Amino acid sequence: MTADATTLSDAVLSELLAFLTVDDLLVLERVSLAWRRTLATPRFWSHVQLIHEWNDSELASAVVRLAAKRHGPQVKKLTLIGCVVPKGTLVKAAKLFVSLTHLTVSGCQTIENVDFTALVRASNEQLVEVRAIKCLRLTDAALQAIAENHAQSLERINFSYCRQISEYGVESLVQRCSNLRSIKLKGSPAVTTSAAVLIAESCPALDTLLVGGAKNLTDDCLLALGDHCPHLTSLDISRSNPFGFGRGGITDKALKYLVLRCPRLEHLTLCGQGRLTLAVLSSLATS
Repeated sequence: MTADATTLSDAVLSELLAFLTVDDLLVLERVSLAWRRTLATPRFWSHVQLIHEWNDSELASAVVRLAAKRHGPQVKKLTLIGCVVPKGTLVKAAKLFVSLTHLTVSGCQTIENVDFTALVRASNEQLVEVRAIKCLRLTDAALQAIAENHAQSLERINFSYCRQISEYGVESLVQRCSNLRSIKLKGSPAVTTSAAVLIAESCPALDTLLVGGAKNLTDDCLLALGDHCPHLTSLDISRSNPFGFGRGGITDKALKYLVLRCPRLEHLTLCGQGRLTLAVLSSLATS
């Protein structure tokens, strides 16, 4: 690799550096002044991504802290997947990520509210998407921080399999974040009929609602979605009938109402809804 990075065209340089990880880039910019100048370009730091850094409990946090120190304001997307994040290790660095529009911490089972909320609060009315799948230690405080700082900008949120968030936390979030278009809360006991109805009433632009594995959802959910969410394209309410086949859950009448009122609906997941008849399901499948 040439030491004079300025001799490479932008196209060649971009293709070359695409093979390097964030920590590789952080090392490379210390090789020479030429590399440091080249890597000062914002495009190289718009997305900082670390995936499955399980082998060292401090590695992910150390890399994030260094990236924040050198390029924090340039980072638009921060993605941490399956990383170990010891409590408090990102609080100081998080304040430097003032331009975040997309935040992902999925599978980071050790991340706690103190670090997550610090990342959320670093910017104001900029986050468009937040993904925190299987973050077992996050609570309603995480949702509250999002609502307080990004109520107008937030469009997509995914807190699937976060078992410590509550119905109250979900309801408080959607009441403030009325521009949400995609809500994914699969495997969450926080989603009840009341919460689902409030989601529909609060988020008229909603096109995706995935709440499979929620508590017993009733016809009221589908009626509310039909009344308030005409842009709905994807709905998952599978396994949300804890009483077993033929007991509880939604009925044919409510399902037909939903389909009639939401003409854009393309993806519908209803596994485990035992009260639905084969006749109605067959008609939907062929329509």
